[in-house]
Amino acid sequence: MFYPFEMERYLETLLGERDSLLREMEEIALQETIPVVTPAVGNFLNLMVTINRSQSILEIGTAIGYSTVWLARGAKKCGGHVTTIDMNRDRLSRAEGYFERAGLLQSITPLKGDARKILPSLTPGYDFVFVDAAKGEYLDYLNLIDPLIAPGGILVVDNVLFRGWVVPESNFAPKYERMVGGLRRFLQELSQNPEYVTTVLPFGDGISVSRKVEAAPA
Repeated sequence: MFYPFEMERYLETLLGERDSLLREMEEIALQETIPVVTPAVGNFLNLMVTINRSQSILEIGTAIGYSTVWLARGAKKCGGHVTTIDMNRDRLSRAEGYFERAGLLQSITPLKGDARKILPSLTPGYDFVFVDAAKGEYLDYLNLIDPLIAPGGILVVDNVLFRGWVVPESNFAPKYERMVGGLRRFLQELSQNPEYVTTVLPFGDGISVSRKVEAAPA
């Protein structure tokens, strides 16, 4: 997180009280250092799905299902469905337990495996895609996701500012050079892609929000 922790806490207070299931998942993620979105980002995802009235949602990076629950609760309001992919069998199993407790089993299809191998087998037509997985693979995901997103569909990607280190002249340990460089290339390619209208929002660890341009009528 590249802004003061107190700012994130303040943003959380504006969300209102979260239910016990979300609170439990947040605590587990904190205790076990499992990467999940911040509550502010989770709320944003829920809001975006609801506003877009998304019917077919794809998530890359389930972890224990925290962001999936936010997405699926939004989807359930408008009759939508979430397909979520993760290659960690243990975390995906734990996520399914949370989905059941949340009453969302009918709204979520979990897929285990490497997203880069699974994505080519999926049927196009997703109107909302959320990516929160290995940051070094974001460019790979972008190329694989593009054929799957319906015209007018929304693409949201988490952690794109990576503690603010994507800003030129930032100081960080050499071991992060490849990851930071990859994120810079991802943002450059996405922002310059004429098929998408993109903005980057500086909350959480930075999220990009893109809308795939609809074809002009003939």
